[in-house]
Amino acid sequence: MLTEIAGIPAHPLLVHGAVVLLPLAALVLVAAAWWPAARVRLGVATPALALVAVVACYLARESGEQLEKRPSMAGMKEQIEAHSTQGDATFYWSLGLLLLAVLVWAGSSGAVASRVPAASALSSRAGGIVLGVLATLAAAACLWGVIAAGHSGAEMVWSGI
Repeated sequence: MLTEIAGIPAHPLLVHGAVVLLPLAALVLVAAAWWPAARVRLGVATPALALVAVVACYLARESGEQLEKRPSMAGMKEQIEAHSTQGDATFYWSLGLLLLAVLVWAGSSGAVASRVPAASALSSRAGGIVLGVLATLAAAACLWGVIAAGHSGAEMVWSGI
């Protein structure tokens, strides 16, 4: 696993990908779930962006675990555990967001909906409402996770100053 970039711990650098891409993917998913014109225009870009956000969250999570193993972090065990828990939860929510992005895309894709009965059901009015509500809840959870993990990480970094 990548632990350093140009002599700087990788985690604070890689986390920026998750901080930008996950909220962006969440907002795009909500737009695609509730707005049929956006769903059609965005097409496969919605699950593709969600996949890139999941990868960014994974890299942030893994690099954070590597940073946690450094001897200099030993005195911050409780803070690190809370931050790590928030980061893990955000990663898991990003996986849910990806699943919903795939479902929204599949429900709107004529080729997929005609071949997969579940996708056809999702393209109905009731299925669209259910997906919209789930997408909104997952987006809110992802946004909250990014904020909570970012806040606890910033507290750790800046508390000694």
